[in-house]
Amino acid sequence: MIRARHATLVAVVGCGVLTACGTTATPSPTASSGSASATATPLAGTPLLTDKFTTVVPTNWSDKVGDATEVGKFSANGKVEMLVEQGPPGHVQQNINDVTANINVLLLASAVPNDQVATYLQSVSSNGATNLSAPQSFTIDGSTGQFITYDRDIQGTPGESQDMIINHGGSTYDIVLNTSQFAFSKQQPGLQAVLAAWRWNS
Repeated sequence: MIRARHATLVAVVGCGVLTACGTTATPSPTASSGSASATATPLAGTPLLTDKFTTVVPTNWSDKVGDATEVGKFSANGKVEMLVEQGPPGHVQQNINDVTANINVLLLASAVPNDQVATYLQSVSSNGATNLSAPQSFTIDGSTGQFITYDRDIQGTPGESQDMIINHGGSTYDIVLNTSQFAFSKQQPGLQAVLAAWRWNS
């Protein structure tokens, strides 16, 4: 079974940190537009408290923030505040439905200015992401951010991710669902549950 990993976002070398240079990726009209609604009916789950926010670990997802090996896979750009995983739904099929999905929340080491969030999201294309959707806005507990969805290869399995950037209290949070294309719509309610239950601590 494959574990999905977030394609690390990078600034464009030679153009300054978080500054666009050249053309940005053109969103595909067929890219998934996944809902980022934070008003979805929350799924049952286990309360999760961090220094910055509270939310839930959705039912049938496992909290992995205490697993140093797993956390280390997502720590390149900041501090992992949340990491939950879920195995493939239903029958496992190689290169179709064989990805262990994750929802991870990263407190970025460097804040991303609001006017550069879209560029930051689209920089994932430099790491092999394709079919980037156009950035769309979303709101969590009064704070507004932007998100995209994109496709990528996960060791031979078609993968899909929803990547969300939001600023609050002078900090930038990166909220990501990574899974296979096959399982994306089935596991997206887990992300919606996290968003619906999310409350900032201050």
